[in-house]
Amino acid sequence: MLTELLLAIGLPLSLLLTLVLVLEHGGDRWPSWLQRLSQRPSLLWNVGVGLIITLSLLRWLLKR
Repeated sequence: MLTELLLAIGLPLSLLLTLVLVLEHGGDRWPSWLQRLSQRPSLLWNVGVGLIITLSLLRWLLKR
């Protein structure tokens, strides 16, 4: 069960954090559309990530 939880929550979260760090350290070397994404307000982004994590946890709990 712990392996399933790690796959359901840990894998998307680690991928998300890795991509955020890459975008933060990319600087001006990124295309303009990626630079605009890094300058947007984060409320919509945070809600989306929260939904992904919550739905993954709910799926894992209901599968048990």
